[in-house]
Amino acid sequence: MPNEEETKQKSAAPETPVEEEQKPAKAAEPTIDLLDETQQRAAAAYVAYIEAQRQLERAYKEQEAKAEKNYAAALEQARKESLDAIGSAKKSHDASLTQATKTMEDSLAKARHAFEENSAQARKSYEDMVAQSKKQYEDVVTDAMKKRDEVETKARQERAEAMERTWNVFAKARR
Repeated sequence: MPNEEETKQKSAAPETPVEEEQKPAKAAEPTIDLLDETQQRAAAAYVAYIEAQRQLERAYKEQEAKAEKNYAAALEQARKESLDAIGSAKKSHDASLTQATKTMEDSLAKARHAFEENSAQARKSYEDMVAQSKKQYEDVVTDAMKKRDEVETKARQERAEAMERTWNVFAKARR
C-alpha cells in the first residue's frame, strides 16, 4: 500500500522544484535521499490530510451554523404566524363577543319593552275589570237598597195598616 499512499500524496501535494534543488545529489546516500523524499511526501500528505480535515470541519461547522440559522428562522416564522393567528382569533372573538352582547342587549330591551307593554295592558285590564266589578257591585247594592227600602216601606205601610185595622177592631171591640 505504500504505492497507493505515494500516488495520493503526489496528487494531493505536488512536489515543488525548490525542494528538488535543495536535495544534495550524493550517490553514496541514495537510500537516505529516498527516505527523506518519502518522509517529505508523507509529511506533505499529512499536512494535506490535516488541511482537508480542517476544511471538512469548517464545512461541517458552516453547514451546522446554516442549519441552526434555518431552524431559528423557521421557529421565528412559526412564532410570528402563531401570534398572527392568535391575534386574528382574538379579534374575531372580540368582534363576536361584542356582536353577541349587542344582540343580547337589544333582545333584553325588546323583552323589557314587551313586558312593560304587557304589564301596562294587564294593569289597564285589571283596573277596567275592577272598575266594572265595582260599578256592578254598586249597581247591585243600589238596586238591593232600593228594593229593601221599597219592601220596608211597603212592609211599614202594611204593618201600619194592619195596626190601624187592629186598633180599629180593638177600638170597636172596646166600645
